[in-house]
Amino acid sequence: MRRMSKKTAKKFEPQEIEIEETPTIQSKFNKKLLIFPLLLLLVLLGVFIKITIDKNNMTQFKTKTLPDLVKKIVNDPSAKINITNVKESNGVYEFTLELGTGANTQKYTSYITKNGKILFTSGIQTDVLGKQTQQANTQTKKLTCDDVTKTETPNLTAFIVADCPYGLQMQRVFKKALEEEGQIANFLNIKYIGSIADGKITSMHGDKEAQENLRQICIREEQKDKYWGYISCYMKEGKSEECSATAGINAAQISSCISDNSRGLKYAQSDFDLANKLGVSGSPTLILNGKDTVSEFDFGGRIADSVKQIICCASKTKPGFCSNTLSKDEMAVSFSATDVSSTTNGGSAPAANCNPQ
Repeated sequence: MRRMSKKTAKKFEPQEIEIEETPTIQSKFNKKLLIFPLLLLLVLLGVFIKITIDKNNMTQFKTKTLPDLVKKIVNDPSAKINITNVKESNGVYEFTLELGTGANTQKYTSYITKNGKILFTSGIQTDVLGKQTQQANTQTKKLTCDDVTKTETPNLTAFIVADCPYGLQMQRVFKKALEEEGQIANFLNIKYIGSIADGKITSMHGDKEAQENLRQICIREEQKDKYWGYISCYMKEGKSEECSATAGINAAQISSCISDNSRGLKYAQSDFDLANKLGVSGSPTLILNGKDTVSEFDFGGRIADSVKQIICCASKTKPGFCSNTLSKDEMAVSFSATDVSSTTNGGSAPAANCNPQ
């Protein structure tokens, strides 16, 4: 056997070999796990920024934009205004509007479009919407003196509720007209809006207003000569007992009227039946001759001279005061120590009123 020569034998030595690592499924998954928290962090950061911006915008809306808009509607710097519970509802902002202070505060659930261009001071019940639409359709054209039905003894009635800021404003308008022209009393009436359920009177702003409606109705029916003295006092701060004393009201008689359903509630039901028959729901609403709805804003606004114009336009034989010009000062809204608004502008204020919630 031949031996391999040392000369020809090959020597094998270990060598380093670079092996390229192929990404595994696990490594890819780990990278995705790292990316996901980063994306989530970015999303959360974006949401936080949006919430912060929206919150700042809402704060600006609540504290500045909305109060300024409401003040334009109320148009009386002396009126106490408070806005709370602002929230989004059915594509608009819903909020609670409070006018007045303490026991005299009136609350309204109000609405405003998100762009702030349309403000609804209160909502409307859908069951009276048809009546209001029918009434609105009759008022699409501005009335003139020629449009008003003429009678020998025209009668202008204001339908109100006692604590409505704009009902109080209309009572001031009537009061101002009476102060300047006493004979106009023969043509003016105040009636009330409400209902009676289970022997109890109700009103759109709660029991306090309902009871005040009943008190004023009893004074109107049983102590008529004291009615405007009482109203003149009540419109300042809404203090029933103090104003009864100031006006010289027979308290025992009024208390008896309120508690006697055959008197107080019967008087009230007569007002409510007429209001329902005429489709009246807003305070104030003016009814001419017991059938025709008229707008004071077609004749100059909520000013004494407008009331005079409506009566004179409806008269076949013009009363002597028709040649006189009554006050064109705009009356104050809500409870107020003064009758004339501090920002009177000739009757050009918005035609705001109170409607059922």
